[in-house]
Amino acid sequence: MFAKILAKVQQWDRAWVGLSPIKNLFSSFKQVLPLVIIDVYWRLITRLFLDPGALFATIFHYKIHFFSNPQISQGVGNVLDYLVVAFTIALWTKKYLTEKLSDKRDPILPVIVNFGLFLVQTFFTVSNQGQLTIHLGLCLLVAYLINLTYLALTKITKNRLQDMGFAYLSWAAIVSVIVVTITSFMPNIVTQGTYTTFFSSNFFAHYYSLALVAVLAPIMLVLGISIPLDLSTSATDLAQVNTNLNAVYQSVMATLPQPQNPYSVLTASAMIGGVGATLGLAFILIFAKGKKTRRLGFWSLLPTLFDSNRILAYGVPLYFRPLTLVPMILSSFFGSLSASVAIKLDFIRPTVFSAPNGTPHLLLGFMASQTPWRSLILAIFVLIGSILIYWPFVKDMVKREAEHD
Repeated sequence: MFAKILAKVQQWDRAWVGLSPIKNLFSSFKQVLPLVIIDVYWRLITRLFLDPGALFATIFHYKIHFFSNPQISQGVGNVLDYLVVAFTIALWTKKYLTEKLSDKRDPILPVIVNFGLFLVQTFFTVSNQGQLTIHLGLCLLVAYLINLTYLALTKITKNRLQDMGFAYLSWAAIVSVIVVTITSFMPNIVTQGTYTTFFSSNFFAHYYSLALVAVLAPIMLVLGISIPLDLSTSATDLAQVNTNLNAVYQSVMATLPQPQNPYSVLTASAMIGGVGATLGLAFILIFAKGKKTRRLGFWSLLPTLFDSNRILAYGVPLYFRPLTLVPMILSSFFGSLSASVAIKLDFIRPTVFSAPNGTPHLLLGFMASQTPWRSLILAIFVLIGSILIYWPFVKDMVKREAEHD
């Protein structure tokens, strides 16, 4: 039964990847991968060494005065994030329209329009705290609709107008005004990076709601929707965690009022290696036979150890990929189920303390729980489980990549 389902998923994946827009999008992901690596490693270095609250800065009590204002490193990281998505959209637009247009038509105008409009949209995606929130899926959808209107105009005018003539420049102006206007009315819930009040509700103090989030988070990532920071940060301010902390301060081994919460179940277990528990996938890739796949695994391993899976998201890719969505959901669900059962059976105490910024989720339970060694055993158990879950789904993809090397 499982073999049939797996074969069907792989068949769907091959058909999906063969579609022209998806094939061009994945090719664009590969081209921007070097910039993604620079972006990811810059953010990793700032989280570990440069920012005032960085992991090693906290442990060794040092401070780099140039980066005493975290907005400096945050600003550099934001610019790199902007450029990654902007170049992805520009490359994808060029590839897609080049296939659809005649050889005489130059798609430079829609490439510039999509590139510029994305940069305009970014002004509406930075919250008051300076945290960047980019919804890649939404940006690509807007770009795709713009491409369709360009193709429609070309078809209506029977491909007779100049590339930079009055008609096309008017089209660019109208499209830009419409997109900017719609973006300016975008609800705050779409552009903000944190949902502390939402996740602090009593609804998220039960396993069934946390299991639902564990399933939905990988789907959101695959669709290019930004994941709330509350599910990944090691310095949480959720109401359930504060309630548990108050109980611990009153009595060290007190019965915690809300042991099941996003921090103790999702952040500490379901998010090991990032959304979808992708650390297991990174370990698989470093042992692949193909040189390119193995290189991708080595580049992604260190960031994924610290829960950043963007290199995998662009390199595998994870975005818009049915083949990897299934094991991401299963691994995330497995991690949340394991943590919830371990808490229920009193094998571990929930994570209740805040850890330094940059603490890997693999060690979060060890550093922020009252049962450190048992929490570490659970984290390793979840990691091994995610490797076993990912392997049947990606081994065919890894083999095909090795054949193309």
